[in-house]
Amino acid sequence: MIKVMIVDDERFVRRGIIQETDWELIGCEVVAEATNGVEALEKAREVHPDLVVSDIRMPEMDGLELSQNLVEMFPDIKLILLTAYSDFEYARQALRIGVSDYLLKPFEDGELEASIQRLIHLNPLEEKGEQEESEEEKLLGLKKRSEVSNRYVQSAIEYIEKHYMNMDFSLTALAESIGVSEGHISRLFKGETNNSINNYLVKYRIKRAMDELKDVKIKVYEVAEMVGYQDIAYFSNTFKKLVGTSPSDYQAYGLKK
Repeated sequence: MIKVMIVDDERFVRRGIIQETDWELIGCEVVAEATNGVEALEKAREVHPDLVVSDIRMPEMDGLELSQNLVEMFPDIKLILLTAYSDFEYARQALRIGVSDYLLKPFEDGELEASIQRLIHLNPLEEKGEQEESEEEKLLGLKKRSEVSNRYVQSAIEYIEKHYMNMDFSLTALAESIGVSEGHISRLFKGETNNSINNYLVKYRIKRAMDELKDVKIKVYEVAEMVGYQDIAYFSNTFKKLVGTSPSDYQAYGLKK
């Protein structure tokens, strides 16, 4: 799991980011939160975060100074700065310091997850083909049947692969098909794959959607229905959270955009 720290002097905003972001889906966990840069530095020394999401304008120490200190402490750290101001000078300073991304508040649902996915899993691609396929596998982090040892988990993955397109997909039906309880297969599955069954299903659906979208003639709404989504807006939002770009942009540009 990627360790994340959230820094914002407004408690309502800070708690909103923590509670409304689908951290588990993108392989992250929030390990600390802080109200300003000074407190954030103290906590960073304790928890060694992989990623820090911070407001820019805060008392005692702002996000730019915090970022500079964090980069000195942890050269490989990823930093996302948030601001309510579309200020080019701030953005220029942030990039010079080594900030990875810069989001304007309020950001849209799914925008933070998309930014994190791009930062954690994607690197600029020089060419398409096998390299891009490898990036896509790393992006979703799905274990294949051949990579798990438990036969019940193998059967559960096989069931997902055969039934992912069903809009009425249920854990109950999956458990009944392999002859174990829902609770037992859920625990086994999470232990073997590092994903809940529901998150694995979501990621597998998005993986199949990525495959389908390589055909530029197909419509996004058709792909949504093919992989088990009735609501195209929900499909698009979920796709962007995991892939870092919208389905239409992915169809046009792949992971390059």
